[in-house]
Amino acid sequence: MTAPKIEHEERIADVRNSFADAVGRARYSDETTVLTSRGKRVAVIVSLDFYERALTALGEERVLAGPKP
Repeated sequence: MTAPKIEHEERIADVRNSFADAVGRARYSDETTVLTSRGKRVAVIVSLDFYERALTALGEERVLAGPKP
């Protein structure tokens, strides 16, 4: 059995001021940050490794978006 995953929960407005901290937690500590808006959980910042493993487990393919107009 794997160890529990550490999860932080922050308001989007607060993460705007400390985005590098949230990315650093995901990248170096494999900790997720759940973003909330008006008290609702709306998105998650995870490590690239975790994201890629999730895509593989779900059998989904990543397609890169084109450049912005």
